[in-house]
Amino acid sequence: MQTVKELRASELVNKIYLMAPEITNVCIPGCELISVNNFLSTQAMKAIAAHSDVPYALLYTKPTELKLGQFALERMVQVMEMTQAGMTYADHFQQIDGARKTAPVIDYQLGSLRDDFDFGSVLLFQSDVFRKAVKSFKENYQYAGLYDLRLKISQKNKLEHINEYLYTEIEDDHRKSGEKQFDYVNPKNREVQIEMEKVCTNHLKVIGGYLAPNFQPINFSSSTFDIEASVIIPVRNRIRTIKDAVRSALCQQTSFPFNVIVIDNHSTDGTTEVLRELSADKRLIHVIPEKEDLGIGGCWNVGVHHEKCGKFSIQLDSDDVYKDEHTLQIMVDAFYQQNCAMVIGTYMMTDFNMNEIAPGIIDHKEWTPENGRNNALRINGLGAPRAFFTPLLREINVPNTSYGEDYALGLRISRDYQIGRVYDVVYLCRRWEGNSDAALPIEKVNQNNFYKDRLRSWELQKRILQLKGIQNLSEEIEQLFTEQIHSWELAKENYHTLRGYRRQSKSIKQYKEGWWIYVDVFPNPKRILSTAAQTDASSIQARPCFLCQGNRPTEQKAVNYKNYQILVNPYPIFKEHLTIAAINHTPQSITTRFEDLIELTENLKEYLLMYNGPECGASAPDHAHFQAAAKGENLSALIWNDWHVSELFATDSKALSYTDDPVSALYLKTKNKKEMSLLFKVIYDILATENKGKEPLMNILAWYGLKKNKDFYRDYKEEIHDLTFRYNCILFLRSKHRPDCYYAEGDEQILISPAIAEMCGIFPIAREEDIPKLTPEKIHSICREVSMPKEELEQVINRIQTAL
Repeated sequence: MQTVKELRASELVNKIYLMAPEITNVCIPGCELISVNNFLSTQAMKAIAAHSDVPYALLYTKPTELKLGQFALERMVQVMEMTQAGMTYADHFQQIDGARKTAPVIDYQLGSLRDDFDFGSVLLFQSDVFRKAVKSFKENYQYAGLYDLRLKISQKNKLEHINEYLYTEIEDDHRKSGEKQFDYVNPKNREVQIEMEKVCTNHLKVIGGYLAPNFQPINFSSSTFDIEASVIIPVRNRIRTIKDAVRSALCQQTSFPFNVIVIDNHSTDGTTEVLRELSADKRLIHVIPEKEDLGIGGCWNVGVHHEKCGKFSIQLDSDDVYKDEHTLQIMVDAFYQQNCAMVIGTYMMTDFNMNEIAPGIIDHKEWTPENGRNNALRINGLGAPRAFFTPLLREINVPNTSYGEDYALGLRISRDYQIGRVYDVVYLCRRWEGNSDAALPIEKVNQNNFYKDRLRSWELQKRILQLKGIQNLSEEIEQLFTEQIHSWELAKENYHTLRGYRRQSKSIKQYKEGWWIYVDVFPNPKRILSTAAQTDASSIQARPCFLCQGNRPTEQKAVNYKNYQILVNPYPIFKEHLTIAAINHTPQSITTRFEDLIELTENLKEYLLMYNGPECGASAPDHAHFQAAAKGENLSALIWNDWHVSELFATDSKALSYTDDPVSALYLKTKNKKEMSLLFKVIYDILATENKGKEPLMNILAWYGLKKNKDFYRDYKEEIHDLTFRYNCILFLRSKHRPDCYYAEGDEQILISPAIAEMCGIFPIAREEDIPKLTPEKIHSICREVSMPKEELEQVINRIQTAL
């Protein structure tokens, strides 16, 4: 009643509505009742929109008394007219137990995605903006309606902060900052969090910041460490707790060597002396940094870059302890089990004496492998303890702050890599009066929240740019190709010559009456460079790598894509021929790059992606690379027609077929990238076992997309299910690099070195005199000679069936 009276005193107010449940029998003079079950619901937002028939709509979100400041509403309208904001909100006062104190709020920014962002309790909207946002609602939420509304408004309009104290609200939540900190992970709010996550995820999709669950793999054997894991403990003046922390780390029982690195940030309360006493255990490394301006993040950098730091760096705050002696083993095991760059555990809140206190177990189950890295932009923390793959952490480095540094790392790492989770309690987080965040003033809370919003903004901007780059990738490549074949004389001449070659189509076998397999044979003298290339170790070592950036012609330009550079191949065998070279000079290998290959098919939908093994036609076996050809090239003409293919299995999510003539090959089809990677790994491990652990001899053709020509299947209705598989990959299984005719002498010699093109039925011949020798029978013979023998393929297939 007091609030209505206050509002009625303003000449700006037209109508006042009280939103209450349907069962409420309330009659307040000068106020109409709108029945809604939950003020935060979609239902409530639609009701507000239906009643907003004047230029502005004002929401007051508290049930307690509102006191407006002098000309407060006039000022909010004035600022809205000046800025054309979709919503304005203001600093204010809070009245607590009769005493008034300031309650400033913070500016809204791109990364202000927390559903608990504090706008205060008085929100002014442009009514037409409000109605448009409500009109765009696609789902009904019980708890997330207001959150959905303000995110939708923020997509096209400003949310303007007025840093003037315009009203007073009664505050009835008297808890300290440290007690409010974990409200969002309270299990009682689980249903609320699920709705909030859904709203935020949809918002990220609209603004172009959503990341699909596609992650870069981690190669844990890429670096050598004497120590498997290091516990990192930054500390300053924690004499009451540091001994407990260090002892809980040193008592860990593991199957690997570990140490404990304590970065003592110039303590003055006796902590340093305690650590010196504990250093009798040689596993404890006590470091006092040279710099005196380090925050917690800076201390982490000292520890991580220490020469004795292990492969994995595991966090332990100087206030806290590990739950028991198994924590370290559990955390390290999670890296290998989940192939992740960071692992986050589950902790329990305790008092100083390690007795459980509310809210109890904090497991952050709002994180899911599929959507965790998107939801991380909404929540205000990721959990503890945190553990990192040290080589990556040394590359990224930790922000030199004492708040939010761990959150910044989580956002950055999750952009590219999977973050693993441990949902068993492995850590005790002790709350006591000495905690740095136990009871913060509102100004410090705002400073912290603003910084985390800024971290989110930076990360979101990077994700949007990265995704835009991928979306525009095909356009960039098209521009690159056009520019290169016009301005680079070598490429211009070779592509022009390629178009003029006379091609011969040769049928090599009839599988069904009226159906033939054809191969495409044409002269290509430029092919001599790769056909006759010496690929032994000494020859490769003797020449500069032509894929390394410093050794390329100055005319050769590139389009950057993640850890690769996309180049126009100046010696083409396809009408549009690209080389996709790793930025770093690392050997050709598919083991850690298969996921990259499949991801490229999705981002380069108009191209066929190819991989030549280091002993199967790769012209640069010392430098990791793929190749690509525009989909107009009929690269699967030789073997892949369903009428002579045997199916191993087919489910709703994946299928596997094979052929043993004229080549040995497996055809993998899946609905998603994860299924493709898992299926490939099973097959690769089987083949590697047969090849004594070395990379199996193989060529790979991969592409993304459904088969578009349904008429092609008019006589094969059982194959229509193939239209459901978006990810396609053919593995050509090899037995040798080159056929015997390559090494023959005189007229018996045919200079042919089969790689992915030949395995697919395209034969660019370096010497024109060899073309007449390539009879259909000879082509078939060469294909069979360099392919895995049929009996060996049969054994592989049997092992695959057993494994799957």
